[in-house]
Amino acid sequence: MTLFTKAEITQIRLSKLGMNKPFTEPTTFMNQAIALQSQNHQPALVNFLQHVDMSWRDAEQFFEDNQVIKIWANRLTLHTFLVEDWEMVFRVFGTRANIVHRLCKKEGIDLESILGEIDKIGRNQEVVSRKELEAIIGDYSAQIRSAIIAQSAIQGILYLLPSSDTIRNYSHRMRLGNYKTWTSNPEQDIEAMMTLIRRYLAGYGPATWDDFRHWSGLNIGEIKPAIARLVAEIDTFTLEGQTYHALKGEQTVPASEKVFLSGKFDQSVIAYKDPTWIMTEAQRKSAWTVNGHCSAIIIAGNRAIGLWKYEWKKENLQFTISYFEESCFETEIKQELERFASRLEKQAAEIQYEGM
Repeated sequence: MTLFTKAEITQIRLSKLGMNKPFTEPTTFMNQAIALQSQNHQPALVNFLQHVDMSWRDAEQFFEDNQVIKIWANRLTLHTFLVEDWEMVFRVFGTRANIVHRLCKKEGIDLESILGEIDKIGRNQEVVSRKELEAIIGDYSAQIRSAIIAQSAIQGILYLLPSSDTIRNYSHRMRLGNYKTWTSNPEQDIEAMMTLIRRYLAGYGPATWDDFRHWSGLNIGEIKPAIARLVAEIDTFTLEGQTYHALKGEQTVPASEKVFLSGKFDQSVIAYKDPTWIMTEAQRKSAWTVNGHCSAIIIAGNRAIGLWKYEWKKENLQFTISYFEESCFETEIKQELERFASRLEKQAAEIQYEGM
């Protein structure tokens, strides 16, 4: 039985993440999205801003008010989460072996000893700088130092305070709440995995398990026990040879022609293994650079129609639009660019077009 058509799946996904109508409350959006990829701070803020109806200044304040924290989790990439999701995230990601363990074993590094020293300094200091952490780790390559610092967050010792890309400060988990001790508990860990899967389907479904694995970086063996417990809560259907899953009660939503400008690495695009639900394979190759960076995408008429970027020019913003095919929705795109500039308290500059 097929519950939804491809067009209906597209509409549901676009609606869930505020791409048809932006969220009015940032915490509601973060709860829905679960995590924002935040390797670079400014693109993460743009991503956030495009889904929530607020100003750039207010978005920065939301990050700085300690309502969100940055931690390495999904795919060992830096993400921003709500503070209250900390325990769920670490019961899922902090209880498994990963590439950092293998790297340290290969180099003969006593990872647990180093993490113990990091835990000690974190308990004694409210803020710990990256330089202090590197001094504890010792004279290893930049790759190893970064991996161990990331692992200290993955295992639930430290989290990264909201900051610019050039300043990295950390704090101990005990400052998030009653987390002076941290131990794995098999039953609580699997319940956390079940919660994460429910949240993913609520925010991104209908989706395949391959989509969830791509988004989370978890393997099938790690998610199978939780999936088995969730069978009664999930509807499963096949469409064009793909098996999709949705929480029971999933409903279709009205069609929308709204123009949406995603940020780079927008979760609505990278949350799925196959982004061709919103674009063609040729367009996907245009949107992803050779080093794996996902460009900012223009979505209109329920499909990707091109890419956009901005550049600071003193008090103005200069926009560049590159269409995948023929130009379309010019008036609506111009209005969205002007709205973007106004929220940054800038005046929109000229719009340039490439490949036309």
